[in-house]
Amino acid sequence: MKQLSYAVLLLALPVASMAALQTPDASFDAASIKRNASADTRTRFDTPPSRLNAVNVPLRFLIRQAYRVPESRILGGPAWLDSDRFDIVATAAPGATTDAVRGMLRGLLQTRFGLRLHMETREMPIYVLRVARTDGSLGPGLRRSSTDCAGRPAAMAAGRVQCGILVSQGPGSASLRGGSATIESFARLLGDFLERPLNDETGLTGTFDLDLQFTAQRSSSPGAVTPGGLAASAGPDDVPTVFTALQEQLGLKLDAQRGRAEVWVVDTASPPTVD
Repeated sequence: MKQLSYAVLLLALPVASMAALQTPDASFDAASIKRNASADTRTRFDTPPSRLNAVNVPLRFLIRQAYRVPESRILGGPAWLDSDRFDIVATAAPGATTDAVRGMLRGLLQTRFGLRLHMETREMPIYVLRVARTDGSLGPGLRRSSTDCAGRPAAMAAGRVQCGILVSQGPGSASLRGGSATIESFARLLGDFLERPLNDETGLTGTFDLDLQFTAQRSSSPGAVTPGGLAASAGPDDVPTVFTALQEQLGLKLDAQRGRAEVWVVDTASPPTVD
């Protein structure tokens, strides 16, 4: 079990379409891929404008980043998707946005790793996110937002999140803080911490300011540092599990059941030629 420490400010974007799964995206101007054989447990993934830096990451993690899909929805593939780790440095034309860089990462995975995926709907164990209280009231950490974020990027101002969601994780605990964010976006990011796909059935529309803190360890296959599961007993004694935190802080709950979920299935992947 490995620990990640990071903070990422982002607005959860729509997942990649079927066309994105089948059609190569634009290419980086230059890209270097090297194997990482170190015993280091740390990993890093940054997409500043016109650049991508990935350190010590397995392919399944890269698929998650490229296609904006929780790892619980990425199925199949050879065992090395989780065990082999890579360092990638790639550059794009000046002015390329983070969105464009992620599109180029999809192209890189398709051309250098031979990655092919398809989408399907499967009956499987899932979590369903619902409003917990019979009167429909929400918890103190979930408040309707009056901020108009049209055309505004995610940002921090005076220590508060605006127009996005800040995902933070330290040893044993994690938090999601949002400003004028949709519940759909929140559920997509929360799904990164769960071992099952998460479907949103709250019925909540509009945007919200939110603050959730819970215990979390991101589980991984041997040698990999990847989001994918939640150890409910891990973390500081004064931080609740995600199940308790959702009810107490947001007035929401997770119901475990069987249901239908869209998943991304890895058809083929090949070890890349390295530089």
